Amino acid sequence: MNFNFYTTANLLQLVLQQQLEKKAGKLYAPPGSKKLLYFVDDLNLPGPDPYDTQTAIALLRQHRDYEHWYDKNKLSLMEIKNTQLVAAMNHTAGTFIINPRLQRHFWLLAVGMPEQSSLSTIYLAYLQKHFQHFKVSISELINSVVKSTLQLFGDVQLKFRKTA
Repeated sequence: MNFNFYTTANLLQLVLQQQLEKKAGKLYAPPGSKKLLYFVDDLNLPGPDPYDTQTAIALLRQHRDYEHWYDKNKLSLMEIKNTQLVAAMNHTAGTFIINPRLQRHFWLLAVGMPEQSSLSTIYLAYLQKHFQHFKVSISELINSVVKSTLQLFGDVQLKFRKTA
């Protein structure tokens, strides 16, 4: 799921429920005995409502804390089982503080963008391995392709705005 400024709890709940089936009574879970992994990209992007609450994040917190949410049509409790949540945050946009009551459910890891020399080493290693069975004339182009690609990437980063 990709979050943006307009993501609300209502929209999120519809997406979360699509992969669940009713098991018994008020119990909902993935089909069969499977487990479901929800991946949320840009967790920190939903905009706050007039009460300064990010409703989508509040719904995720309720789900993690209590393993349930409420069916808005039937006005009844839905117990959600066999699900797990993984999330990524945009470090350049959105709210930079996540509700600590949700954040406590995560193992946090911050990874910065590698330096140009590291990226060059990584891409050269992959491409040299991939093109080792090609003609030598093609293999000789790998260095210039990697260098040009990284230069283009740097130019795009400088000239294009960071928006969703």
